[in-house]
Amino acid sequence: MALTVHEALKLDALKRFKLVAGMNGLERKITRAGILDHEVGEQVRDTVQTGEFIFSNLLAIRDQPEKIVEFVKHLIDAQAACFAIKTIYFKEIPKDAIELAHKHRFPLFLFDETYVETIILEIDRAVNIQKHEQHIRLMIDQISGNNLNEFRIRKLAYEINRNFKKNCIVYFAREVMVHGVSDIPTFNPNDLIKFLGNSCLVVSYKNGYLIIVTYANEKNEYIKKVSQSALSLHGLLNDTYRLGISEVKNDLGALGRAIDESKYAYDFASLYDMNQANFSDMGIYQLLIPIMNDPWVYSFYKKMIDKLVNYDQDKGTNLLNTAIAYIENEGNIQKTSEKLFQHTNTVRYRIRKINEILNPSHIKGMTYETLAVAIRLHLIDKKLL
Repeated sequence: MALTVHEALKLDALKRFKLVAGMNGLERKITRAGILDHEVGEQVRDTVQTGEFIFSNLLAIRDQPEKIVEFVKHLIDAQAACFAIKTIYFKEIPKDAIELAHKHRFPLFLFDETYVETIILEIDRAVNIQKHEQHIRLMIDQISGNNLNEFRIRKLAYEINRNFKKNCIVYFAREVMVHGVSDIPTFNPNDLIKFLGNSCLVVSYKNGYLIIVTYANEKNEYIKKVSQSALSLHGLLNDTYRLGISEVKNDLGALGRAIDESKYAYDFASLYDMNQANFSDMGIYQLLIPIMNDPWVYSFYKKMIDKLVNYDQDKGTNLLNTAIAYIENEGNIQKTSEKLFQHTNTVRYRIRKINEILNPSHIKGMTYETLAVAIRLHLIDKKLL
């Protein structure tokens, strides 16, 4: 995950930059930063690297404002990330250059007072941090879901952070979306890292944050209480974020399992629209969510669900919704009838019909549990995949 122009604008040195064009290009990726004060014409295109954040006072064309559009065109052709003009010679950018930048979603900025060298150092530092985090994410992917032995996991964990302690708990957090827009985030990962100390890791991961907290203390309740207090203090438990929480592991060799548990718990929280979920509280979903993408599992529940869907389409009935309500109410006829606003006898009839469709030969093993597994897998598929 490279540094974007949007992320770079959060740096202290860039806070006074004025965006004058290319607002739709703020997700462009930055690979480095550089200065062009003396280059003109095709020298610009030949000098710039892909993804470069270019700074210039346009000294070489200070008496030729009509050349700015050509300068911008060469930057676009060279696939630069964006362009910032220091307002020594030009206080404004010509309209044709602005229109060209808008057309190509190429961000243009004006700035003054700040030393360019200071800005470049800050951007390069941010780019290097992003590269380091990408390396960490690759190691996390190695640890997670690959059935590595505990020795290998421990080795990778210490490569990620040599200050990790033996006991760990993992959180996966992602901003809650409301009507397609995330709430205003109150979480600053750097503040949490400073608070927890150097034995933790907070890294952007899969459109969220992966938080690994480790302790020398082996008491599980202590680990849960202290780590969750830290997350609460830093804005992760205030409904702005949805959290998946692993079980406490008393061996760093189990870190891979803890990472997976946090992601599965997040999926479970999403399934039931919860603010947070513990892997230990997921019940049968501890088994179902991890195996969702297995082709045998897919074939199993898809055949059952398709039978109900086809029957509903042919007969104009609503058996699938009845089955869902029946399973969500743990097989309680009374609660199912209340959920569906139907008489209990109507619900009983529908359940018998469902059993006839799914198990016409009365094969042993086609029970409530089988229907429950199929329905729960169907809901996971419908809501999460």
